Amino acid sequence: MRSALAAVALLCAGPALAADYSTLLTPAKPGWRLAHPIATDVIAPPPFSLPAERGVKPAYVPGLPGLPQGRAVSDDFGRKPLKYDGIFIRQSRVENGEVVIPAGGLAFLEDTWGGEVALRGEQVPVLGRLPTYIDYDMTIEVKENVTIPAGGAVVVGGQVYHYYASVGHGKMFNHSLHVRTIAGTDWEWAFGAPELTATETGWWGKSFAQLYNQGQAREVSPRQLTFDWLSGVRMDRLLYAEETVFSGLAGPGTEWKVGARTVRVAAVDAAAGTVTLDLLEDGAVKASKTLGPVDADHLIEDTQARKALVFEDGDMVAFLSPWPAAFDGGKASLKVYGKAFSLSYGTPYARDPRFTVYPVGCPTGHNFGFMLVNREEIRLRPGTTFNGPEGYFKVVVDALDGGAVTSWHVEDAKGNRSINLGGPQVANVDLVLGQGRVAGQAILKDVGRALLARSYETAARLETASLPAGEKPAAAVPAPLPAPAPVAAAASVPAREAGFSPGLILAVGVAAAGAGAVGFELGRRRKA
Repeated sequence: MRSALAAVALLCAGPALAADYSTLLTPAKPGWRLAHPIATDVIAPPPFSLPAERGVKPAYVPGLPGLPQGRAVSDDFGRKPLKYDGIFIRQSRVENGEVVIPAGGLAFLEDTWGGEVALRGEQVPVLGRLPTYIDYDMTIEVKENVTIPAGGAVVVGGQVYHYYASVGHGKMFNHSLHVRTIAGTDWEWAFGAPELTATETGWWGKSFAQLYNQGQAREVSPRQLTFDWLSGVRMDRLLYAEETVFSGLAGPGTEWKVGARTVRVAAVDAAAGTVTLDLLEDGAVKASKTLGPVDADHLIEDTQARKALVFEDGDMVAFLSPWPAAFDGGKASLKVYGKAFSLSYGTPYARDPRFTVYPVGCPTGHNFGFMLVNREEIRLRPGTTFNGPEGYFKVVVDALDGGAVTSWHVEDAKGNRSINLGGPQVANVDLVLGQGRVAGQAILKDVGRALLARSYETAARLETASLPAGEKPAAAVPAPLPAPAPVAAAASVPAREAGFSPGLILAVGVAAAGAGAVGFELGRRRKA
């Protein structure tokens, strides 16, 4: 399946790019260079990246204790962004007495409410661990002669362009283009939706630029959008480290052990704005790099300015920190890390090769998490379990009845489990779990009504099943909406022990997640 998808991607991309797109694309400011290099290759996106390939009437779970929602982490400068675990199952089905999840149909998403910023010592959850995010590699992919039919979508780099709507009055038309990531992050909250028109002169035109997500249209009509070219950023690699060796000021001769090797400050030239580091093995210098000077105008997003500060070699990485000052008293502000590792776009996840890695990039150059998707088809008979990456969660099919999944659930590594998500009318195990940018905002905006309908159906079934024989459910009584945080934890508590019915817990969870996303948007727009 992956080979077929790769072939389609290559056909859509056309021949190898030969034009100098660095002169065609618009930089962040006049006179600046492009912040990222142009991609010289095409890497197939993950399966089911397009809006039309999302889950079919999926179940919704706000979260589980072992799958944290709204977890505050920290960086070296006091910023505390919120992190969310997300799980998505798309296009699953029942076939020959088994539940089938296609290759790429199961995705774990490390989601973030704010962009992850390099060189700031930001912690990022990776399946329960908290390594430090150090650096990244990003490219700008460009495709020529791209046609998007009305309602259709196309992937360029790590971005998805969706011809969402066409609005007309008389002979005047404008056409909305929604821009998402391969994970589903909708950039409308940050940049708005590009509007294109061929009829409303002096209002909108045929081009748009969301930083390095850009396009130039040739045909704009209610039938289709045809672009001379479209560009989209692709987060090619994330660099993390699990061990902080040193953070502070250091002068010549200072050294640290990093695994079996030694990092030593060879020279500091504060006047020139540089520091030279040597990497020694068995007493001999095996590698050396001069870091700096700091190009403050172009940091952090500019590749050239950032790479000038970073020394990476195997499992060691060090960098000259530009904040609050790169030099003080003849010493350099350095950060040194060990146990470094990378997550690279479209490659097997090293700790569990059953999954492929896809970092999620923002057009600003920030990171918006990463996805792990199953490489092979998953088949589950009743009573069997599929372990997610590194056993971080489980998908459990309990019972089937013909083409219906009458009982199934998801659970975390601690054994906390969701309510039964199956039923006599449930034909798959499609799932949305989480409350982050994707699960709690972008997906709720698009298919929240379907999620709510599915949740109410489950709530009514569970409410009836939990009552004594012959007893009917009491009429629903509106209740004050609780704070979102306890809801995610409560979803895993046995209903009668918690004092709430399973149906009430599920319905409140959906309402809380939706209210949180809407509330955030209203607050953001007031501030704007």
